[in-house]
Amino acid sequence: MELKRRLGVEVQFGKYAFMVYNVCAKMTIFRNMEIIDAGVEIVPMKLLADEMSTGVSYFEQFAWDLDKRGVSNIDIPVLILGIDI
Repeated sequence: MELKRRLGVEVQFGKYAFMVYNVCAKMTIFRNMEIIDAGVEIVPMKLLADEMSTGVSYFEQFAWDLDKRGVSNIDIPVLILGIDI
């Protein structure tokens, strides 16, 4: 994770579990340690993920999951950015 002005930035082209961990656990831990106030998670869109190895997570799935999960009292502001080819 890169840090600048209390903003954590993570680029994740790995498996789904790592993307969820980054946003739902790691960024919360860094906020609780008073290292960051908010985060940015950069992930591939489905079209790009389809060109990568199997099991790579993608923006559309993560956005759907977060929407269905709802808000938690431990959440911090995180901007999820999807990139494409």
